Amino acid sequence: MAGVGPGSGAGPVTGVPSRIETRRLILRAFRAEDAENFDALVMSSLDHLTPWEPWAAEEPHPLEKRRRDLADLGDQLRAGTAAHYVIEMPNCGMLLGSAALVPGATPERVEVGYWLGASHTGQGYATEAVVALTHVALGTLGLPQVELWADEANEASNAVARRAGYRFESTQPSYRDHGGPAPLMHVWIADRDWPGLTQTG
Repeated sequence: MAGVGPGSGAGPVTGVPSRIETRRLILRAFRAEDAENFDALVMSSLDHLTPWEPWAAEEPHPLEKRRRDLADLGDQLRAGTAAHYVIEMPNCGMLLGSAALVPGATPERVEVGYWLGASHTGQGYATEAVVALTHVALGTLGLPQVELWADEANEASNAVARRAGYRFESTQPSYRDHGGPAPLMHVWIADRDWPGLTQTG
């Protein structure tokens, strides 16, 4: 996981697709009708998410709020202010987690984030989603670079960055509100030299 939670006009990710298909996954815009299944995924994974995701400490939420929040995430994607995707298994429609391209530590920076439900880790899904969104950021949007911030203690998330071809840049305190001392984050970068740009998506 890496720091992106479930939570007008042209924005920093204007032009992102509403649906992305990879070899094994579908990344698509959130819909209000995802609320029941998404809520079940979050609630079954709280112990797994809480150490790394500040938003998890605010769970649970009433189902009606969940519907509003997911509809809002879909609106944000269409507006280009932030691109939150639900990660879905083709054919069966099982929800696996979420991945996103969002404004980063400063308005001109864009960050990729992701998390998976506890029962869906260890299968390469996060890496596959990050690679797909990095293609969108650097290829479709033509951004000069995209960042990935991972808690230095989260070995799994840092391994995703390495497998996705990101380059380690620095270690910095998190800029997000953690309700306490900011953890140290490893900052990873993919830029115009990212190996994936020379490969097909």
